[in-house]
Amino acid sequence: MSNVTRTPPQNLSVKSTFLNATALGATEILAARPGQSIRVISVAVVATTATTVKFQSASTDISATWPLGANGGLVMSFNEHGWFQTAAGQALNINLGSAVATGVQINYIVL
Repeated sequence: MSNVTRTPPQNLSVKSTFLNATALGATEILAARPGQSIRVISVAVVATTATTVKFQSASTDISATWPLGANGGLVMSFNEHGWFQTAAGQALNINLGSAVATGVQINYIVL
């Protein structure tokens, strides 16, 4: 990933969103944007019971699969180069290994 958020050549607006996922499998966090990619620059995830989580560009994995314990979580702090991004024109999804209440908060940029 060659673009950055705070220094030339890119100076992009950081956006935030959240999701309370509960379904087994993929749940859309952000809808596809025609011709654009979504780059996640920070994320926090907390699950009420043990599960696994991973992020996907539509149905393609773009992150590792992380196991979470009950009331466990994952925090990826601000990274101006981004942690992962979708392919152009694809939605950003979270994929849960089991149907548990899982809170997701992300900061992202659109390229």
